[in-house]
Amino acid sequence: MPVIEDSLGVRRMWAACAFALGRIAPIRHGVRRTAAAVLLATAALHWQSPAFAAPDLGFGVFPQLSTRTTAETYQPLADYLSAALGQPANLESAKDFFTFHTRTIAGEYELVLTAPHLAWLAWKEGGYRPLLIYREPAKGFVVVKADSPYRQLGDLKGKTIAIPDSNAVVNIRLAKILAGHGLNPGRELTVREVGSHTNAAAYVDTRQTDAAVVGVFPFLRLPSAERKRLRILAATPDLPSHVFLVHSRMDSQREREIRRAIEGFMRSEAGLAFLEKTGFGGVRALEKDELKQVESDALELRRRFGELAEAGGTPR
Repeated sequence: MPVIEDSLGVRRMWAACAFALGRIAPIRHGVRRTAAAVLLATAALHWQSPAFAAPDLGFGVFPQLSTRTTAETYQPLADYLSAALGQPANLESAKDFFTFHTRTIAGEYELVLTAPHLAWLAWKEGGYRPLLIYREPAKGFVVVKADSPYRQLGDLKGKTIAIPDSNAVVNIRLAKILAGHGLNPGRELTVREVGSHTNAAAYVDTRQTDAAVVGVFPFLRLPSAERKRLRILAATPDLPSHVFLVHSRMDSQREREIRRAIEGFMRSEAGLAFLEKTGFGGVRALEKDELKQVESDALELRRRFGELAEAGGTPR
C-alpha cells in the first residue's frame, strides 16, 4: 500500500479499505478496481457509523527516503503489525520533516519511527514514549563520485552539494563539520536541497552536483551498482539510531503488544530480509539518557520549526 499524504481521515479510510480487500493495491484489473471503488465509497458513506470500526494504529515513518522507497521498505513491517495486532497498521509519512513533526506533535500517529532529534521532541513535547531503537548507530556521509578528483572536504570549495531535508540530524552535524573546513552554505558552497537522502545520492551520481549528504542507512539502501559509483569523503561520529515511539494514549498492554510485534517482525523471514537490506541490525531497548546525545540538535530543530510556524510557511 502506498504512503498516503492526504488528511488523516482519508488516509485511515484507505487503510481500512486496503486491509479489508487483502491489500489488492496496486489495482491492475477492472474487477478489482470496481471492487475497490465500491468499498471505498461504502466506507465514505459509513465512516461515522458505530458499526464501522476505524483502524487504531497510524504508523508514521519520517520522510528520510523517497515516498516510493519508504513504502517499499516499511510496508512489510506494517503488514506484520496488521496481522499481529489484528487491525490494519496504516503506513504514513509526509513531504518534509516540518510537516511530519507537526503531525506527530498533533498526535496523528499511534506509532512513530523517526530520527533521534525528532524523537527527542516527540518524547519531551508530543506525548510519546520511546519504545525501541535500531541497534546500529546512525551517521552521515559526504559522498562524491568515485572517479572525482575530490580527496578532502576543502576540495569542495566553490562546488555544489545536494542535501536531503535541511533539518535532518546528519545535515545539522555535517554543516558544522563543513564550516570547520571553511565551507559555509551560500558562500564557499552552493547547496541544493532535494528532499530525501535517496534524491541527494542520485544528484551526485548523475553529476548534477559535485557532492551529496547521505545518511548511512539510506546509503546502504542504494542499489549496489550506485553505491560503487560513489565514494565517502567524510563522515560524522556515530549518533543514536532511528527510534520507535508510541503515543501515550496507548495503554501499557497495547504498548507491550506493539513492542512484541516489532521484535517478532525482526526475527521473521521478512524481517531478516528487511535487516539485510537496511543494515539496521535489529532493535533493542534504549539506554538511559541515550537521546541526551541529540538534545542540542533537537533544540536547534525546535528553534527552526518555531520560526517556520510563526511565518506560516514550510521548508522549501
